[in-house]
Amino acid sequence: MTKPYKFDKLDKPHLNPRSGTAYALSKTVEYLKQGIGLSKRLYKEAYGKSPYIHSYETLERYVGVFNHFKDTVLISDRVNTINKIAAIHIDTHFDNLLKQNCSEKTISINASALMKLFEVLDRYDLMKYIESKRPLWRKSATPSVKTEPFVCPEKVIQAIPYPYKACAIIQYLTGARVSDIRKVYEWILKNPQASVITIKKSKGGRDRTIDYSDRPVSLGYIRDAVEKIRRHFKSDDIDWARYMKEYTKEVRVAARKCNETYCGTHAFRVNYANERYDGLFRENDMLNEREKKILSIITEDLGHSRLSMAKYYISAYRK
Repeated sequence: MTKPYKFDKLDKPHLNPRSGTAYALSKTVEYLKQGIGLSKRLYKEAYGKSPYIHSYETLERYVGVFNHFKDTVLISDRVNTINKIAAIHIDTHFDNLLKQNCSEKTISINASALMKLFEVLDRYDLMKYIESKRPLWRKSATPSVKTEPFVCPEKVIQAIPYPYKACAIIQYLTGARVSDIRKVYEWILKNPQASVITIKKSKGGRDRTIDYSDRPVSLGYIRDAVEKIRRHFKSDDIDWARYMKEYTKEVRVAARKCNETYCGTHAFRVNYANERYDGLFRENDMLNEREKKILSIITEDLGHSRLSMAKYYISAYRK
């Protein structure tokens, strides 16, 4: 199969079985982050499987799992080299999560992260162990809540104080992921007169371009939100990780005040998908013939590759 692109591939680190756990984790992260900016979809089409992590959001989440596993299990049991990590340590990690009434999604994320780690460390025995136990751990976890849209997103946004409200406006009117808010912000500053917004290297390394030529009012609100963020910080030196963490907390508080079900800021993406769908529906009275085209537009706006994801978002709203 022809490779869709060329890239500099860093060899998988060859770690001595007696390598220290802290050193092994740092080399693992260095290796996995090569995938940032590469399309996971294209990589899988060309190579069958990607050994990397393809978004900063996922990398941050996985690194958190690595560090939590090291700090709460390995250090407490005085495990300081990778050859001493055993199945019992894996059990302890997941038992601790289950005691905290974690969700199925949390189990899945932790299992995937640790399998990535042990693949780099050549601990295929532990990978196989996690794969065999994962169904049991998921069964014992709390069922995950699927993302639901806000019933009244405008009311939730009004309950959020600035400068966090500006982030909610951006998500609601662009369908951006939390990790892409910064990219929208930077695009608008560099392209203040553009009628499109391009989000570079979103999840999976995909570029998203959203056309606002038919929605100038929405684009105006997005530009205004970006300007409010710029004025608040009065500098380009924004601690985005801290800002997004505080933003997420403020959305949770606002949702509680508005008696809304909180499923994360991702709810604004579901709201975007459904309102975009309704807008296109009004413009196309022959919906049955053009539904696929409409769903394609929404899919592109959201940065997905499958129409089924757009349908899922819309069906969640309809319910």
